[in-house]
Amino acid sequence: MRGEINTFLKELREASQRMAVLVEGKRDKQALERFGIKNIFTLGGKRLTDLPELLEDFSEVILLFDLDKHGERINRKVKDILSSQGYILIEDFRDRMRELDILFVEELYEKVRGAHSGSGAGQAYKAEPSAS
Repeated sequence: MRGEINTFLKELREASQRMAVLVEGKRDKQALERFGIKNIFTLGGKRLTDLPELLEDFSEVILLFDLDKHGERINRKVKDILSSQGYILIEDFRDRMRELDILFVEELYEKVRGAHSGSGAGQAYKAEPSAS
């Protein structure tokens, strides 16, 4: 599982160089920033109808909402709004979170820490530098 999570994070880091990553809140954003993910936008405190203006510099948006009922509901609403505005929506990373049994974006850091605990308990995961 360690390799699968690392591959997931590497591919998300690469994709975030050219696409927006949309998450629910600031804890999700903070968790992803720890792994070097770029262009992260949160819904916190924003009206969904304001999203097109927020994301105007991007044509492709990675939807990375939690996989609980609330996250599924948000995903449907955001998908309706952004697809009607012509955005290309990427949900592959949500599907992969499901496969990795990660329900909440903010869990990613703990999952990685747990996967790496065999090599030194308590050590923080250090993101690999992204290839430019």
